[in-house]
Amino acid sequence: MKNEEVAKIFFEVADILEMQNVQWKPRAYRAAAFAIESLSEPVEEIYKGGGLKALEEIPGVGEAIAKKTE
Repeated sequence: MKNEEVAKIFFEVADILEMQNVQWKPRAYRAAAFAIESLSEPVEEIYKGGGLKALEEIPGVGEAIAKKTE
């Protein structure tokens, strides 16, 4: 899956959570989406090279979002 596709999914999740009046998660999903979208390397290659830990090293991607990306 391309970085843009992953980012689009996370932007959509953020929108849905915002409509549900969830307080902080939309911001986290948007931050992760922007970070993944701007990567110069495909997120799947980053994962293949280092697993969950490598995903967590992406700025804006924490443990929970790294697991969802996986």
